[in-house]
Amino acid sequence: MGDPQGPCPISTYSPIDIAPIYGLPPEIRNRIYKLALESKDVLPGENPHAIYQQNDFYYRPGYKQPKRIQTALLQTCQQIYREASLLPPAINEHTFWFYRSPPHVNDASSPVNYFRKMTPKQQAQVQHLHLFTQQYFLEDNNWSQIWDGLALGNDKPGLRGECMITPKKMTITLRHTDWWFWENNDPLGIDPFRPGRTRAAQMGEAVSPEDAARSWGNRFSSIPCLEELVIEFETIMRKKDQLDAIIQQALEWKFPMQADNGLYLVADHKSKSVYTWAGAKEAELKRQRRVGPFNAETGSESQSGQAQEPVPATPILVPIDSQSELGTNSDISPGDHHQLPETNGEEFYVVFLTWRKQRVKE
Repeated sequence: MGDPQGPCPISTYSPIDIAPIYGLPPEIRNRIYKLALESKDVLPGENPHAIYQQNDFYYRPGYKQPKRIQTALLQTCQQIYREASLLPPAINEHTFWFYRSPPHVNDASSPVNYFRKMTPKQQAQVQHLHLFTQQYFLEDNNWSQIWDGLALGNDKPGLRGECMITPKKMTITLRHTDWWFWENNDPLGIDPFRPGRTRAAQMGEAVSPEDAARSWGNRFSSIPCLEELVIEFETIMRKKDQLDAIIQQALEWKFPMQADNGLYLVADHKSKSVYTWAGAKEAELKRQRRVGPFNAETGSESQSGQAQEPVPATPILVPIDSQSELGTNSDISPGDHHQLPETNGEEFYVVFLTWRKQRVKE
């Protein structure tokens, strides 16, 4: 979701194809529906330009080409439609970019326009929001602009014309190119409870309650239905130590949900997981080559007479050794070391951390 690709394809299923589904137990049918209705990469076919270029800001693991939800299965019969029609908004994450989105994505930074295209029943199924945010967007108090026109899990019905969604999970991704002045090699600094830019030397400094109230870290209470927050921090390997220092502080961040009742989003230390992946060199990211506008009919970007670029290798998150300072992946055996595909690109360093809603005793 978050990546509309035009009208649904004509059904390619026949009654004979789907007849065996009816005899299966409901839980098995549901698993089949989920597999069929999950968002999948658009196949490039004979046109390799459906794949993003390696130095695009939005090219990264899980985002190497446009995605589409194939809904042909829902067009086969009324029973399948009744059983599965609300699964697409429920099982797929809804992705937004603030900013630097893929050029083909509609409403990339307008959740209200995106969700208005859904019926109220579809809106009610939304579970997971994924936000790619430049750091300045978070810190310059733009949080409320994201949700204008949306009713987010409030007990009272929304106003006429408002969309009502009740997401349980939110993922925020900070890419290497989203940090303040990454192109100037500025040191990393972030503090969700300080309004405006936080420089590295300011991290952990006390701020007044009035200033803290204006910070993005104190805005999650506007989404009372939220139960889980994941923040993905990404930088390049030479700044690993800087990001490690930030993660140590982030483990102590508590995001108020209902502070009066002691409800906070609290970091789950066991959730911390660390990866690396190979992408375009930083110099290539700075140049930010632009090929041309995305062609919705062919599923590709037009080439504007330029030479065809080689298809980049699929970007893959590779777990880092579990015995390193931040390695926490339980499925990695001691002594295992990360193995990146052979490449002459940049090595990126990624840390995931999860906060869960819980009651905190003061």
